[in-house]
Amino acid sequence: MKLFLIFLQSVLPIFLIILVAFIYNRFKHIELKSLTDVTLTIFAPLFVFYSLTTHKISIDLLYRPFVFMVFLVIALIVIAIVVFKLLRIDEQYKIPFILSVSMINVGNFGLPLISFVFGEKGVFYSIIFFIVFNIPLSTLAIMLSSNEKNFFYAIKDVLKIPLIHAFLVAIGFSLFNIQLPDFLNKTIGLLSMAAIPLLIFILGLQLSNIKISSRFLRPALVASFLRLVISPIIALFIVYLLGLKGVEKNVAVVQTSAPSALLPLMYAIKFNRSPEFLSTVIFLSTLLSGFTLTILINYLR
Repeated sequence: MKLFLIFLQSVLPIFLIILVAFIYNRFKHIELKSLTDVTLTIFAPLFVFYSLTTHKISIDLLYRPFVFMVFLVIALIVIAIVVFKLLRIDEQYKIPFILSVSMINVGNFGLPLISFVFGEKGVFYSIIFFIVFNIPLSTLAIMLSSNEKNFFYAIKDVLKIPLIHAFLVAIGFSLFNIQLPDFLNKTIGLLSMAAIPLLIFILGLQLSNIKISSRFLRPALVASFLRLVISPIIALFIVYLLGLKGVEKNVAVVQTSAPSALLPLMYAIKFNRSPEFLSTVIFLSTLLSGFTLTILINYLR
């Protein structure tokens, strides 16, 4: 009964919005780029800015998520490589397999999930983890997918993301204790409220557009298992080593136990890096995450 209530209150709302977007796009074929652009350049950055400026940010708050991210990503990449070798999967799927295990949907899925599970305080930590993960993971996704070895070329694309700009401005406001006029703060707060439903809706639209293949079922299930089951276990071990506690610890574990990210798929399509395999993992891991996340949230409570 407890598991069912957790699923009903925290996980099901996300899947219902995904389902609405999925079905709607099958009939109406929404122009995804425009909706994504307006969300990622206006609503999501304002959400990041508003959430962070309502709390005091310290260097320690940024340092701990960064160390957590480094340990987790390295561990996931190593495990993905070892499992890939043990299963003797076709070499052409090596990079997509690694990306599907180590690249986490901390944004479209992770942010809304934390909002539903832990509320406003959880969202504050969630945004920090989202940004801290987004910069290096986006860079890594570009470099691995394109065989681009120039770090600065890859990070140049990442630094164009408006969410990063909003994060840096919010840190500046917090460090220098700058206060916005009340009317402007209310306007930003109102606009930021649209970010969560839009992020989930866009995820549903993206899922409705991807193509999955049954021939990738076995390796895709293995990748999903590593992403949804092994990753939380590693995350729990790392937060214990780092001494993270309370809401910060729970956010770190839950958010990084989200399904595989969509970002690597965009680069896999662009550079022809087995996008169908990656699509299959993303679809399966998103579908199965409803069960694994419910169990994880129950354990942490």
